[in-house]
Amino acid sequence: MIIDIHSHIGDPWYAYWKKNVQVEDHLASMDKWGIDKRCVSWWQPHNAPDEGNRIIANIVKKYADRFLGFAVINPRWYKESVNEVIKAKEELGMVGLKFHPAACHYRPDLPVMDRVMEKAIEIGFPMLFHCGADEYSNPHNLGNLAARFPEAKIIMAHMGEEAWFEAIAIAGKYDNIILDTTGSQNWYRILNYAMDMVGEDRIVFGMDFPAYNPGPEISKVRDADITEAQKKKIMGENAARILGL
Repeated sequence: MIIDIHSHIGDPWYAYWKKNVQVEDHLASMDKWGIDKRCVSWWQPHNAPDEGNRIIANIVKKYADRFLGFAVINPRWYKESVNEVIKAKEELGMVGLKFHPAACHYRPDLPVMDRVMEKAIEIGFPMLFHCGADEYSNPHNLGNLAARFPEAKIIMAHMGEEAWFEAIAIAGKYDNIILDTTGSQNWYRILNYAMDMVGEDRIVFGMDFPAYNPGPEISKVRDADITEAQKKKIMGENAARILGL
C-alpha cells in the first residue's frame, strides 16, 4: 500500500496555481501514480482554516476509501485553536493536524503552542509541520518543540527543504520526530543520510500534491539505493502505523 501523508485540496495560498484544486484532480493523480490513500488538508492555512477543515471532512466522508483528513490549526487563534483540535477529533473525524508556521507567521517553539500541543498529545494526533529554512518553520524551532513535548508525534515536512542537512540531524536527536519526503531536495543519497540518522521506521512518503511533480516525488523513494523492504516501510507501512490504520 502507498500512502501519501501530505497533500492539499482548495485554493492555493501562493501564486503557483491559478485555480482551485478539486477532488477529481486528486483522484486522477492517485490513480495514475498508484496512490492508495492520501492525507489531505486545506490549502489556505492562514485563511479560515475552520471552514476549510469542514470542507475537507465532508470530502473524506464521501471518499473514505481514498482520503484521510488533517485539520489545519492556527495557534494564533489561541483558545479557539484548542477548540478546533477537539472538534477535529470529535466532530470532523480527522486523523491528524497540519501546521504552517511560515504562512501564519509564528514560531512553533513559542508558549502559544503549549495548549494546542497538550490537547493534540492527549487525543493522540500526529502533527504535520511545514519545515523550511525560513525563520518561522526552521528545523531548529521544531527541534525545540520536540524537546519540550517528547510525547508528541511531530512530522517534519519536506525534511526541512533547503535546510535538509540540519533537519535530518535534528530528527536524529529526537525520537518523536518523523521525516516526510515531500519536496526534499533530490540530491544524491539524502534519503540514505536520513535513514542513517533516524532509521527506516521514522520516514514517511508524501507528495505535497499539487505543489510538486508526482513523478520525481515517487522516484526519490522507488528508485533509491535502499532495499525493497525499506521502500515499503517508507511508502506506506510507516504511515499506516503512525495513523493507526
